[in-house]
Amino acid sequence: MQLVRVARIEGHVLNPDGTPVTSGNINLTIDAAGGRGNQIGMTYGGRIQWDGAFTIVNVPPGRYILRARGDDSEVPQFAAQSLTVNGQDLPDFTVILASGATISGTVNFAGAPGSSPDLSQFRIIAPAVDQSDVGPQPNARVGKDGIFELNGIPAGSHLIRSAGAARGFILKSVTINGRDVTDTPMPLRSGESATNLTITFTDQQNEINGTVTNEQGTPVPDDTILAFSTDSSLWRPLSRQIMTARPDQTGKYRIRGLPRGEYYLVAVDPAEQGEWFDPTYLDEHRVGAVRLTLSDGDTKTQDFRVAQR
Repeated sequence: MQLVRVARIEGHVLNPDGTPVTSGNINLTIDAAGGRGNQIGMTYGGRIQWDGAFTIVNVPPGRYILRARGDDSEVPQFAAQSLTVNGQDLPDFTVILASGATISGTVNFAGAPGSSPDLSQFRIIAPAVDQSDVGPQPNARVGKDGIFELNGIPAGSHLIRSAGAARGFILKSVTINGRDVTDTPMPLRSGESATNLTITFTDQQNEINGTVTNEQGTPVPDDTILAFSTDSSLWRPLSRQIMTARPDQTGKYRIRGLPRGEYYLVAVDPAEQGEWFDPTYLDEHRVGAVRLTLSDGDTKTQDFRVAQR
């Protein structure tokens, strides 16, 4: 055990015009490139006061990313900067916000004729790849003409996703100026406006189903069925190519909505929420997993017989 001196960081958050921010959040997250290892995932921070003041206490030495969000206007503003803490207090730290990015485009559908749903049921979001969102996730309602505009996106790399879709429809693709970015993070800068996005939804959902039983054929409802892409570049948070399902009391399970592609399928002990996005965890479960390929609209059945634990 090694004792370290923790630091106190105090300062003010300012709007772009130099006025104090009166409402918002500020936090520090471990910089993954900083080599802190066991500290990754820890967050320090709190609310911005009415005069823009903030205080963050008990921060161990290390490299961090400081992020702030100001809610003075209808569309939030943001700041993100690197910060190194070496055990010394930082008593007068100034953070200046900048406008977020905007994305806009159209929504369309691919499916059976006459299957177009109510557009008002769709919401478009752009979650940060590093899950560093400060405050509520902004979302955009799709208009009756299929057009949407999403404002107030923090600078950084983002994926385009749906916060809600009409029943029976899933995301099929996202393109910008004809380039597919469905599973490719989009880097966005402060104040940038990315236009000409086309988001396509489909009612052609893939399905994997089956049963989970022991050697005697008795249902095993306590395991989890994990499906994940054979492409390790997709082993990350927010991946559409990773899904789980718990069997019901009869041992039956169903996974719906995976994109077309090749997958590993394996029965695992119940895992903590999100553990199956960890590349190390997934790599360990490749051995002995079933492989199957899904095309658009496929239904595959795969039963599992597990050893009694």
